[in-house]
Amino acid sequence: MQDEAPQARRSTGGLDGPAARLLALLVAGGTLGAIVWIGQVGFAGVAMTPFANSLASSGGLAAANPALAACLAERVGAVDEMRADKVINSGQYEAFRARAESYCQTQFPEQ
Repeated sequence: MQDEAPQARRSTGGLDGPAARLLALLVAGGTLGAIVWIGQVGFAGVAMTPFANSLASSGGLAAANPALAACLAERVGAVDEMRADKVINSGQYEAFRARAESYCQTQFPEQ
């Protein structure tokens, strides 16, 4: 008979136990939840998305101000055309559209 070599035993310390793994999952889940919350709500109620004031929110202003509506139709229409012609990609489209809306709202503010 051969002598079998004893197998090395791993010691399961406090950092490798089930409680530590559960705690790590809870921390990861909490961090993910915070990232989603900050992305939607922002800090102090200020949204962190750059396009919070998009064309949809300026619809009421455009109806009350025909010059603004005409500017938005022209500028945003040009950006839509560039997207349809594949001159710009989706990321550029959002940025160009936001700039066009901002330009028109600056040129023709609320009265």
